[in-house]
Amino acid sequence: MADIQLRPIRRSDLEALYRLDQLCFEPEIAYTRGQLRDLLTRDYAVGLAAEVGGDLAGFAIGHSSGGRGHVVTLDVATGHRRAGIGRALLKELVARLEAAGARSVRLEVDLRNAGAILFYERLGFRETRRLRGYYGDRLDGLEMVKETEG
Repeated sequence: MADIQLRPIRRSDLEALYRLDQLCFEPEIAYTRGQLRDLLTRDYAVGLAAEVGGDLAGFAIGHSSGGRGHVVTLDVATGHRRAGIGRALLKELVARLEAAGARSVRLEVDLRNAGAILFYERLGFRETRRLRGYYGDRLDGLEMVKETEG
């Protein structure tokens, strides 16, 4: 497993986050620079970057409000997948959302992405509902929720 360093996202990371998100997701799903900036400046936002050897290997953004947390995005660079980075980011993000008062954490995932769904299930998330047209007219999503310890 790689030596993963997790740290808060900095303003200076925005361009690198944008480029990584564009590589990780289809154009209809990927966030714009403005959307990423907005997500990171929301009240109760949590943004984590994962570095390996000083390079950005992944990031996660979430927020919490009213006892509920939301994982907005989890991105891992192709060359760093299956090295524990996604797991480290998601576990830390959920822990921080829980520390902020979240009693449950939800996320959305592309219904076609069986690998991601299995990954989330292994980390305690359970399917709650299908989201018709979530990623566009013909692309359904799946909402998944994890109850926290808090």
